[in-house]
Amino acid sequence: MTAADTAPAATGLRDRLRPLWILLPYILPWWLLVPTLTTLLYQSRLQNDLSQLAVAQSDYVDVRSAVLTNALIRLTNDIRLIEHVTRSAHQHLPASIARERLGRFFGNLLDAHPDYAQVRLLDPACHERLRIERAADGRPTQVPDNDLQDKSRRPYCTATQALPDGHIYLSPLDANMEYGRVVLPLQPMLRIATHVTQTDGTPLGIVVLNFDAAPLLASFTDPDRSDAALVDADGYWLHAPDPADAFGFVTGQTDKRLGVRYPALWAHIRNSPRNAGQIQLDSGLWTFRRFAPGSASPHLHAPAWHVLSQIPPEALAEVRNKQLALHLGIAGTALLVLTGLSLALAASRLRQQRTGDALARSNQELAQSLARLEQSQDELVRSAKLASLGLMVAGVAHELNTPLGAAMLASGSLAEQLATLEEAFAEGLRRSDITRFTDAHAAGLALLNDNLQRAAQLIRQFKEVAADRATATRHRFDLADTVGNVLALMHNDLKHTRHRVELDIPPGLTLDSYPGPLGQIVQNLISNAVRHGYTDGRVGHIRIIARPQEDQVTLSVIDDGCGIPADTRERIWDPFFTTRRHQGGTGLGLHLCQHMATSVLGGALTLVSAEMDQGCEFRLTIPVSAPDGPTERQPGTPHTANTAERTARNTGSAAR
Repeated sequence: MTAADTAPAATGLRDRLRPLWILLPYILPWWLLVPTLTTLLYQSRLQNDLSQLAVAQSDYVDVRSAVLTNALIRLTNDIRLIEHVTRSAHQHLPASIARERLGRFFGNLLDAHPDYAQVRLLDPACHERLRIERAADGRPTQVPDNDLQDKSRRPYCTATQALPDGHIYLSPLDANMEYGRVVLPLQPMLRIATHVTQTDGTPLGIVVLNFDAAPLLASFTDPDRSDAALVDADGYWLHAPDPADAFGFVTGQTDKRLGVRYPALWAHIRNSPRNAGQIQLDSGLWTFRRFAPGSASPHLHAPAWHVLSQIPPEALAEVRNKQLALHLGIAGTALLVLTGLSLALAASRLRQQRTGDALARSNQELAQSLARLEQSQDELVRSAKLASLGLMVAGVAHELNTPLGAAMLASGSLAEQLATLEEAFAEGLRRSDITRFTDAHAAGLALLNDNLQRAAQLIRQFKEVAADRATATRHRFDLADTVGNVLALMHNDLKHTRHRVELDIPPGLTLDSYPGPLGQIVQNLISNAVRHGYTDGRVGHIRIIARPQEDQVTLSVIDDGCGIPADTRERIWDPFFTTRRHQGGTGLGLHLCQHMATSVLGGALTLVSAEMDQGCEFRLTIPVSAPDGPTERQPGTPHTANTAERTARNTGSAAR
């Protein structure tokens, strides 16, 4: 395959790929930018939502921890109050009265605090001496002496016995036991106890306050969420999302522990140096707070608990899916809109390029047509110049006939007089013959000289005008002389019309311009006035007036003819427009005048007035000093015919 064969194929492939190359710069940045921004926005919004969940969960755990803190503060204050009242009663009252007063005080304390289940006074050996408990109807009741129990084997009793005076013991949260058995249904119970000693250091026993923890654990239950949990130091659930998991140690269910269900979580909680924190695991987002009241007070001996809250993975996935769906929708919508706009812009650009290509081809074709038209116009201009010169030659030849004919007659008369003289000389020359010959010869020579001078002047004027028009030479000239030469050469045409031409040009008005084109414009305007302005046969008056205006000169050709019809004024500058097509008119006269006025002389030719039956006034305005060279038409500039037409329309006038 030759290069000539591959060139059209390559061009066709390039044309087929052009829409793609135009589309890519519009659509590709959006398809890269929108997913990137959407991903960043999605991650930011998701992190923000998860952070809000984490903060809300942390606040939720803090609120549950505050419930425990408030309960413990109340228990600590009340056990110290019980210890103080008990010591005071035994110190100031007999034993029987002190027991009675303490019974009433313990009953009033249970009335004041519905979540207190029992208040007891134990002797130093942990045998119950006084016990006020809440009956089934909720009222405080003193247990009979024969129902008082030995609590010496209970851990809270032995642990309190081992404490120094002034220290308080808080038991683990477990099930209530009576007579060595767990009370059913299960009653979660906290016990707080402390020593009671007299002022002399004699031990009176131990006071114990039983706290019903059921309301406390119930506060961990939220109707809007079920993820709160409370576990003890061994990982057993005291309150669990599933109630069946609570108090597994009571029933011996060792698998009901956090460490068995979530070993990674339990290991993190036990090993964490902080009392609070959050951790993201496969089981969800966990928030924990270690509640160890004993670490804050050296006089309080209490176990540690852990308050937990869980956001399950399903809830986290729902947040992710919600944000993902939202941002995918936004990204999809944005991509659809931007892709549509990109396609529209790319299509518009493709149309522009194709239109530009078509315009380029059209401009190229127009430029070629314009070049051919300008060539044709230049040929027409040259033809018109030659035709004008031809008409001028005919006029000059006609003008030369008169002086040359007279010169020939004078020459013939001189020849006859010479022959007569020779005959007289042969017959005998007389003085009268010499005198007559001398007079006649002098008159003939004078006539011959006058006519030869007239012929020489016509030839000189023609030579100047013809040379100026043929070469368009620029030089300094007197405007009145140039216009006068033109009128002299037109004398033969004007003398048969009897029209009067009046020349009003101040002397000494010198121009540095092109006299040839200027003279041709004046000749054409005068010829137009004679040919078109007086079709009714009347004798006209044509005035040629020139006036200087700063660095310009205005030259007006004014006739008193019939004017120009309004419907043809706008077209008189068009080439080949004429109202005398069948009478020898070519329609190029005014067009060429406008062309020479603008392109050669650097001025403008306008029609000032042309009302019907009021004559016409054409005004030529040119600079005193013409441009450095004839104004050339630049490539792509409008045709001179259109230039002339615009000039006429812009001035609000027309020309003939």
